[in-house]
Amino acid sequence: AAPADARVGDVIEWVNDDIFRHTATAKDGSFDADLAPKARVRITLRRTGAVAFYCRYHPGMTGRLAVGAAR
Repeated sequence: AAPADARVGDVIEWVNDDIFRHTATAKDGSFDADLAPKARVRITLRRTGAVAFYCRYHPGMTGRLAVGAAR
């Protein structure tokens, strides 16, 4: 689940506990975490705003991350 209070400069860790490969790909191009099965990928949030993301391998898997200004 996405954090409730994400801020610019925060590090988000994406975890793939599945047996299939997934991605967390921002529609605005701000991040693209490619996750092999059982992998973890960290990204640093760089911009404010609502960021829609999806899995390139499974386009029906989507989400939105709200990012506020740095603390």
